[in-house]
Amino acid sequence: MTPSTHSQKGPSEITPRPDLLAGIPDRLDLDQLGAVARHPSIGRAVSSARELLHMDLAYVTEFVGNDQILRVVDGESASFGVWTGSAIPLADTYCQRLLDGRLENPVADVKAQEESRTMPITEASNVGAFTSVPVVLTDGRFYGTLCCIDHQPQAALGSREVQILYLLARMIADQIERDELQSERQRLLAETAGVSALIAAVEARDSYTGEHSRFVVDLVTRVAEAMGLPPHATSEVQQVALLHDIGKLAVPDSVLNNLGRLSEQEWDLMRQHPSIGARIVASLPDLAHLGSAIRAEHERWDGCGYPDGLAGRSIPVASRIVFVCDAYHAMISDRPYRRALTAEQAAREIAGGAGTQFCPDCAQTLLDQIRTA
Repeated sequence: MTPSTHSQKGPSEITPRPDLLAGIPDRLDLDQLGAVARHPSIGRAVSSARELLHMDLAYVTEFVGNDQILRVVDGESASFGVWTGSAIPLADTYCQRLLDGRLENPVADVKAQEESRTMPITEASNVGAFTSVPVVLTDGRFYGTLCCIDHQPQAALGSREVQILYLLARMIADQIERDELQSERQRLLAETAGVSALIAAVEARDSYTGEHSRFVVDLVTRVAEAMGLPPHATSEVQQVALLHDIGKLAVPDSVLNNLGRLSEQEWDLMRQHPSIGARIVASLPDLAHLGSAIRAEHERWDGCGYPDGLAGRSIPVASRIVFVCDAYHAMISDRPYRRALTAEQAAREIAGGAGTQFCPDCAQTLLDQIRTA
């Protein structure tokens, strides 16, 4: 076979195509990006963006309504007239025009493009170059942008620099999500502590209420999951179940511990406990969001409940689930003034009240859970 007449280059003679390498950071860049990844923080990522792109200013923004809020800033902010916390109408920003496709990214010479040259910020802040990439969280939520800006045009600004910003924006998004998770954990811990304290206060007066609430929590969990509620909604139903009788703290002992039949006046006092419970949790920032569901826990599907006479699906779903599960457990529990019903008798009562006293979907799901227990 005749050898090819084309000359062949050895490994040391091969020259990479510039267009294939344009978006790849060099070794020094990769080292700095690696340092940010090893010790992640939004501030370190923003600082690295400014240094790697050799720009005067870098910042992370959050889009809130019609404004762009600068959350983290690094560099010569005063010379551009912006600081951490500055709010800029989106219509006046390069970021929005880049996202809309009215500007090409990067803008190496702001004053060379009609779209950017005529913007008020160009003259007011003496902007020469700009580039920006979106900050998008892993669940698809758009947070804002990572931006770099300079007073002078930057002819070297190109796709390589934009790729560096994308890498840093991903790190920033990851850190935002870590911060959100930490905040959520702290909120849940605070909620748990608040719920535990309130339950302890109730049990100090009435041991039945505390035991009853814990049984109802187990039951509402099964019903909520069987109805397909998402985890956060199921958690809310559980908390409402724990706290649905918290308003009984304000009911006099003579009424709460009455072994006989309550008078109409005493029933009026008892009927106040949902609204009192709602006011109690509303005064606690970490539990305030449960107030409306606790207030509505004794509302009936047909509108004949209390305190507001809500009906049908205007009653929060957490309230509807807790109401039917609460009623079932009360029926099968011995009380000083009556004997407990059997599970079969209580199930018939629930079925008979579906569509009038109870939400039909919640009642049927509870009955299904009882039968499969």
